[in-house]
Amino acid sequence: MDTRTITKEQFIKAAPERVFKALTEKQDLERWFVPKADIELKPGGTFRIEMAPGIGEHGKVKEVKPFQLFSFTWEALSPTPTTLTFELTKEKDGTLVIFTHSDIGEGEGWEVYTTINKAWDAHLKDITSWIETGTCPLPGPRG
Repeated sequence: MDTRTITKEQFIKAAPERVFKALTEKQDLERWFVPKADIELKPGGTFRIEMAPGIGEHGKVKEVKPFQLFSFTWEALSPTPTTLTFELTKEKDGTLVIFTHSDIGEGEGWEVYTTINKAWDAHLKDITSWIETGTCPLPGPRG
């Protein structure tokens, strides 16, 4: 099956440790990303979120390298799971985040691609605002 990949870069004026915390800890995820989050931060651990009341999604943690990399499956998309990866690289006064959403199918059932692409633009802006200023829009669906 042919697949598509979304790749985005976002610079955040904060240390990789702070960015990693915002990506992996319940308290931070529930401020910038989703209203409810539950994560077992280990390979094979579960990743469960609620985007809005009654709209839950889940996945499995694939890889964790503290302050460098966090990857998990996104199993709510049909017809097959996709993979999300956040790579963190320390730069002069902050962190470069390279975000990849891979294994996105083509054709029937994958019309959501454009919405996903726009949503990640918004979510990356939200995490940046949250880390840099302590404020951001209410967590939930974007796109």
